[in-house]
Amino acid sequence: MNRISLIIKQRMLSIIFIIIAVIGGIFIFWYVSNLKTKISEDASYNQIFIAKTDIKKDEEITGELIEAQKIPGNIFSEKFIMDEDKILGKKAASDILEGEIIRKDKLGGVNSNNYFGLSFSSYIPYDLRAVSIPVNFYGDKSLLEEGDRVDLISTYYEQENSILCSETVLSEKEIILIGSNVEESYSSGENYSEDFLLDSIFIGSQVNSNYGKLLIITFYLSKSEVEKVFLALERGVLNLSICPKK
Repeated sequence: MNRISLIIKQRMLSIIFIIIAVIGGIFIFWYVSNLKTKISEDASYNQIFIAKTDIKKDEEITGELIEAQKIPGNIFSEKFIMDEDKILGKKAASDILEGEIIRKDKLGGVNSNNYFGLSFSSYIPYDLRAVSIPVNFYGDKSLLEEGDRVDLISTYYEQENSILCSETVLSEKEIILIGSNVEESYSSGENYSEDFLLDSIFIGSQVNSNYGKLLIITFYLSKSEVEKVFLALERGVLNLSICPKK
């Protein structure tokens, strides 16, 4: 009798264990399914275009050759194209394999620096401002390159004490763009007189006659730095010095 009771208890325990295992499996399956659904809903996706079939070099791209596909936003590249109209009618600059993402550098007759008409403001870092500043540079313009870091030094005449002052306004700022100098702008026929440009830059200063080459340099600056720079321009002239590479 005791042996039969023991067997019944063992079977009951086995049945209970199986029931718990099944319930646990169902719960885990439900949890994982909900988690996948939540991740899918929360993920950020961008639509790009891929080649539906092999596209040969110089072949004109039509709607039948491409198809839309969504990819996670964290692997998106600025070379990918989201607008179908920017692809159709273009010729392939090189062979594009089936399933390959259509990129800007794969299309002929497209300037990869143009970014298909996206405005310059789209590439300004958050909370900064792109500012073009006339600066005085005594060296050869070829010594400067985009990406160089420079200091901007303000020189101005202090009338109360009758002294010429100098102070560093900005330190180690990266050059984003190097524009033309005053002489080039003047000779190109723009509607500015040289006297007007010089006077507008050197207001309050008595060093108008002693200047180097006036270059237009673009920087990314904070709001407070922008205000500081333009106050310095109103007071005198900004000179540029090149910083060593780190």
